[in-house]
Amino acid sequence: MISCQQLLQYIYITPTSQESENSALFKWLSEYWHQFLFQPDDELAVNIFESCMAKDVTVKINHDHVPREVYFGYITSTRAAHDLTLLNQEKLKVWEAPGGGRSIVYKGELMYSDKKTGGKQNGVVVMIADIRKGEAGNFTIVQSTEVVTRSG
Repeated sequence: MISCQQLLQYIYITPTSQESENSALFKWLSEYWHQFLFQPDDELAVNIFESCMAKDVTVKINHDHVPREVYFGYITSTRAAHDLTLLNQEKLKVWEAPGGGRSIVYKGELMYSDKKTGGKQNGVVVMIADIRKGEAGNFTIVQSTEVVTRSG
């Protein structure tokens, strides 16, 4: 059995982990969000979600646990009601291990334009995501905690 001290030492001292300025993980997550939220093809968005979101993913939004199906419904209804525009995105922190474990803290700023009324709201999402590299070599989101706000 591993002690808390050994676990902390592994997490904070292990030299096999790295933080990269040009993180492949940040690039992948940025492309995932573009394909899932911002491009107009709903079928492509569904395919991206199905291939990149683990079947047993754990999602929390603003402290509430959200089942995968509910999360999917939230995103698809948001896409249906709004045109979404990415205003800014940044990698706040990234951890990548050679063995396939990855974590990222991501911040995105976006604009929601209501398709019926034309009204606009700004939104901010800060996400902590745990991502694994699957057997086929593809990344999969296995856990996501998001703080989401809208104003406008």
